[in-house]
Amino acid sequence: MDALIVANTAARQHALTDVLYHEKMNCVVCSTAAEARQASLCRPFDFFIINSGLLDEHGNELAISLAEANYCGGIFIDDYTRIDRLADELNAFGIVTMPRPVYKTNLLEAVRLIIVAGARVRELKAKNDELACKLEDMKYINRAKIVLMRSLGYSEEQAHKYIEKRAMEQRASRRKIALEILKTYEAM
Repeated sequence: MDALIVANTAARQHALTDVLYHEKMNCVVCSTAAEARQASLCRPFDFFIINSGLLDEHGNELAISLAEANYCGGIFIDDYTRIDRLADELNAFGIVTMPRPVYKTNLLEAVRLIIVAGARVRELKAKNDELACKLEDMKYINRAKIVLMRSLGYSEEQAHKYIEKRAMEQRASRRKIALEILKTYEAM
């Protein structure tokens, strides 16, 4: 798993990478939000930790943009006086907020929870993408059936069988056959 660590001092960076070392994570360490954004463009991350008070911004906007761009969760560490104001907004994006001082055991537990939740989110996203693809296929197939019914006078069942038969004969997907039908008959 790949993790992004963003903290403005070497001591904070080392403390955070030390916790993730035990979880066998590959860490990329940045000291500014700009560096972190650049790093996230080069590769996706499974997880991030941002210790607020970066040199170029506070860090809460960076946390939101990383969560949205990478479909991942993270931890945002801030002073206890500000964390309550930011918690609701960040939690909505799957970001756990922790007030300073952060204890290693609490941080490690939060990391493990986010890893488990992240795995579940990735699994659900993959299923969602698969269903979206199937839905797209069905749209083309149904449009092709309608075209066959209008152009050749087929019943819905005949149109369905026609698409199925051509797909088997050509060893092609029903979507490909449907697109060929649409290209042929809708061009007329």
